[in-house]
Amino acid sequence: MRSSRGFADLRAALESIHRPHGMGEAMKARDRFRFEEAFVVQTVFAQRRRVMETDRAAARPAIDGGLRTRFEQQLPFTLTAGQSDVVDEISSDLARTHPMHRLLQGEVGSGKTVVALMAMLQVVDAGGQAALLAPTEVLASQHYRGITALLGDLARGGMLGGADGATRVRLLTGSMGAKARKESLLDAASGEAGIVIGTHALIQDHVQFAELGLLVVDEQHRFGVEQRAALVDRSDVTPHVLVMTATPIPRTIAMTVFGDLETSTLRELAGRTPADPDDGGSGRRASRLAGAWLGTRP
Repeated sequence: MRSSRGFADLRAALESIHRPHGMGEAMKARDRFRFEEAFVVQTVFAQRRRVMETDRAAARPAIDGGLRTRFEQQLPFTLTAGQSDVVDEISSDLARTHPMHRLLQGEVGSGKTVVALMAMLQVVDAGGQAALLAPTEVLASQHYRGITALLGDLARGGMLGGADGATRVRLLTGSMGAKARKESLLDAASGEAGIVIGTHALIQDHVQFAELGLLVVDEQHRFGVEQRAALVDRSDVTPHVLVMTATPIPRTIAMTVFGDLETSTLRELAGRTPADPDDGGSGRRASRLAGAWLGTRP
């Protein structure tokens, strides 16, 4: 490879870049090291793709009349055309036995998280669980409040006031009290919690899922590859993976260019409809909370 491109070997290139006889020699050595870095990254991604080709995931097809359908029907706003297109892309990925590895990117307010929530509900409908991994406790708590507010009685499975066929949403962070933490761990392990939201606490060895079908990673550049793989590799059947970011960085761009992740992009801001003025207050509070969580504008 070096010979075909006229690159020097490592020793000569190091000498040239530190003690060049001229700028031309230094630039040629610099180009050699740039190529090597890109070549190594591309090789790693090619190896990952090869491994992923042999992985198998449980198909999680959309189910008519399930939680996803009921959630979409009660949304206080209409999905944008871009959101609908991405929901369809992700839905098709989840219906396959090949594990999804998709990057969802879009600026704040584009509605990434509601798209991810619909994917999570599709997996729950199909008998699996979904985990949402957030980089901070503040963001994890924000996701928890927003998701439970939007789902309403669909998030109170087995609880008073819960809808028929509802699931349960649990939060798991390092600062939780012992009782709340134990409840979350038990519901995750038993499968009672269809959606578990948390921080790095989710990837600890003692955290078990009955059947993890989807891992959603928010602000993916703030997690290392090993941290994200901790949940994936622990599962008997490889779960689908959806990573989200509002701030693409060079590493993310490299992943996209070399095909490590399929990419979906939301290019427009999501909107929401105002709450019913006759709602008596609770609906208005829920709408404000959900709107703040989604980052949408009136």
